[in-house]
Parts: sequence; structure tokens; C-alpha cells
Amino acid sequence: MNVTNQLPVNHGSGILREAIKITTCPRSEATHFAICHNSHIKFLLHLQSGIPYLRKTVAAYNKKLALLLKLLPCIPTRLLQAAGFGYFARVSLHPSTKAVIPPGQKWNILVGTYDSAQKIVFQCFADKTTPCTYIKIGNQGSAEQMEKEILFLKNNQRYQSFEIPHLKYSELISAGAPFNIQVTDEFQGDRIQPVLNEEIIRIAKEIAGPSVLIDGTPHTFSHGDFAPWNIRRTGCTYTVFDWEHCGMRPEGYDIAYFLIMSQIALNKRTFDEAYEIAVTQIQKFDSQIQFNKEQIYREFIKTTKALQF
Repeated sequence: MNVTNQLPVNHGSGILREAIKITTCPRSEATHFAICHNSHIKFLLHLQSGIPYLRKTVAAYNKKLALLLKLLPCIPTRLLQAAGFGYFARVSLHPSTKAVIPPGQKWNILVGTYDSAQKIVFQCFADKTTPCTYIKIGNQGSAEQMEKEILFLKNNQRYQSFEIPHLKYSELISAGAPFNIQVTDEFQGDRIQPVLNEEIIRIAKEIAGPSVLIDGTPHTFSHGDFAPWNIRRTGCTYTVFDWEHCGMRPEGYDIAYFLIMSQIALNKRTFDEAYEIAVTQIQKFDSQIQFNKEQIYREFIKTTKALQF
């Protein structure tokens, strides 16, 4: 089998224009800077104090974004726009969106992958001593994913090797809300390296639990997007978040995904190249972990619409 990393991308679910209003304006009138990639908004950065918070979340894995955030305050407006980095904007919120923002807090927006299930995430902050609040918002296109994650978090399952986010509030379109809304506490901790180790394997195995046969193939429970950027560590405590793709998958999927997605997103490998690296590294830790390349790929493309980070 020969597979590539050329997977389809479309123009999003429409949640950006439904939940927020973005108006291009001069720097002096702007509330946010829209950071773009190939004409698509990826982040809305609050101009007053949003840089350290965005840097803390995603810039650690993206060298270009880290450099941009460092230089942004001193780059002339005309150069920012001429270079295609983005534009200054005034951002206002849909009333239902505004209602769940903690009083007095500012916010960045992280824009999800541009596909039919696109969502946006508000990173709300007040000061260095107050933990951030994360608010995920989606429309009908992402309803299945968000309902799955909200249900998982509501179950408040306890694990020994890691923690899951605390669900503070939720709304569902199916119950009459204009959007699916999920509010959680900040995912505490530092980023982890995209490197396999015994602790990551232990977490993946605890998530998996016992295997069951589905159509004659061993399946276990799966996080579904078990990547380094969805895991934080504070001392010996890990937090695993973004459970919207959780469900039953072929045995060993999450461990394979951790390495495959890291190689594709961070090192620009093809799926075939990333898979071979994953197999080699996993066998060094546990030769009993077995999985099938075709099965992994079929599951991989169901949730990974665009291999960009």
C-alpha cells in the first residue's frame, strides 16, 4: 500500500462567520490581529495581552508562529500585511457566544481545521495568576464530535496515569441552543515532547482498556487524536484533552497515531514514512504492540482532514 498526505480540505463549517463578526480596520481601531495561513484565519490574537497566552498553547510546536509572535509588536503594519501574515481586525461576538465569556476577561481564538466539522476555541484570560478558561464552539457540522466529547467529560471518568479536563458548562444544538458550547478549565502544565516513552505508552494503554472483537479484529477504546499538543504535564501529572474523536478503534491505534501525526505535522513526513518510523520506535519499547497499516490509515483519514499544523 502506498498512501500520501494529500487529504481533502474545504472552506470550513461556517462557524467563524456565525459565532463572531470580523471587520478589517486600522491598527489603532483593532481589538485583534488575524493570523492567517494561505488566506485562512488560524488565530485571532488579542492585541493588548494575547501573545504570551497563545505562545504558551500552540507556538511551542510551530517555529514560524513563535517567531511571528515575538516580532509582531515591532513589525510595521504594512509589512505584516504585505508578507501575508494577516491583518488587524475589530472582533465582535454573537450574543450566545458573548454570554459564556467570563466577565472582564480578554480572549484569543484558535480556529480549527478548515473542514465541514470546523470549530473555534476561545482562550479566555485575565492575568497571570488566574487560570485560563477554554470555550469550544461549533455548529451542526461538528455536532457529533462535540456531543461525543461533552458526554465523555460529563461521565467524569477517573484514571490513574492522567487527568481529563473539568467540564464547567455545556450547551447542545440538539437541546435548542444556537451552537454547541463546551466550557472547561485551563489544561494545566507544560508541553510534552513528541517523543515516545514509557509514560506515554502507559497512558495510551489505560485509555484503551480491554480489547473486544469487532468484525473479527481486536478493538479498544481510543482517544482518537492522541497527539503531543493534546497532552500537558505538570510534574508527574498528565492531562489529556480534546476527546471529540474518542471511540472504538483497532488495537494500538493511539500509540501509532502519537508518532505518525507528530512526524507528519512537525517533520512534514508522508503517511508511509511516518508509519515506518512509528513501527521502529514502538518495537523498541514493546514488541507485543501490534497493528495493521491499512486499518490505521483507514481510521486516520476519517478524522484527519488536513495534515497541517
